Amino acid sequence: MKIKPTTAAPILVCAVLALTLLFSVVPSSALGLDDNPYLTTVILQLVIFMLPALFFCTLRGTSYREKLRLKLPHVSTLLLIICSLVVMICGSCVIEYFMSTVSPVSMAETSVVDRAGYAMNPGFFDGLYLVLAFALLPALTEEFLFRGIILSEYGSLGIFCSVFMSSIMFAFCHLSLVRLPIYVFSGVILALVTYATRSVIAPMIVHTVYNVFVLFFEEYVLRLAEKQNISALLFIIIAAGCAILFASFMCFEAAGLYKSYAVDNVPSDHVPTKKKKLIGTLAEAVFSPSFIVLAVTYIVIVLTK
Repeated sequence: MKIKPTTAAPILVCAVLALTLLFSVVPSSALGLDDNPYLTTVILQLVIFMLPALFFCTLRGTSYREKLRLKLPHVSTLLLIICSLVVMICGSCVIEYFMSTVSPVSMAETSVVDRAGYAMNPGFFDGLYLVLAFALLPALTEEFLFRGIILSEYGSLGIFCSVFMSSIMFAFCHLSLVRLPIYVFSGVILALVTYATRSVIAPMIVHTVYNVFVLFFEEYVLRLAEKQNISALLFIIIAAGCAILFASFMCFEAAGLYKSYAVDNVPSDHVPTKKKKLIGTLAEAVFSPSFIVLAVTYIVIVLTK
């Protein structure tokens, strides 16, 4: 398939949005959410995210697999993975707190407790199924799509463009305007982890642990935002401080990894962004007709929900 990446990638995400909308209008009883919410959620994740992604990879050809970074991260990247996880959790908590003060009702309505509450039952095995269906599988499917395929599609336009476009499309697919900054922020961190570790498995690990945190602790962040007392302020100061501190550690580790790649003569897996071409490449991606259609579709959906 020789369709330009700036055209093909948004079409793929449009297909994901279309499937998401299609299943959102089907009654929960017809989907089987009432009988077996875990199995139904697994099937929906695979149909909505993995089927379009695998079909896209098939169209791109057999050699496309090499571009997806489907390899285990090296043990030397472990510290960077841990630092990025802390940055993602703490940074998201800070953003979520401030967005909750701006729009508390919308944040509560789009929380994990609200979206996955039907499957949050007491018991060890229910908790295990909850983690598998709502933390692990979403991380695997979404990272394969956005940090595997989408990041690779825009790779020829430079690292800045690929990180930005994969992050904004990742945010679009969650169909929430009020949570858009959280998803964009998370997408940027996950994309940087992918580039630094040269493995899509690394962001899958970070994303999974982050999802577990959100499943079990997001409600407490929302409660703090609702109270807006001295405890909440102290929590935000600590979270922001940790995010900044571990972001510096993350950058230090990334610099060390890239230095080791240079010493070992490991070829670069991305195109550096030249300052003179930064605006041009970004404009080429953003003003692509298929991306404009995707953006307009997203805006229409979130404003009419």
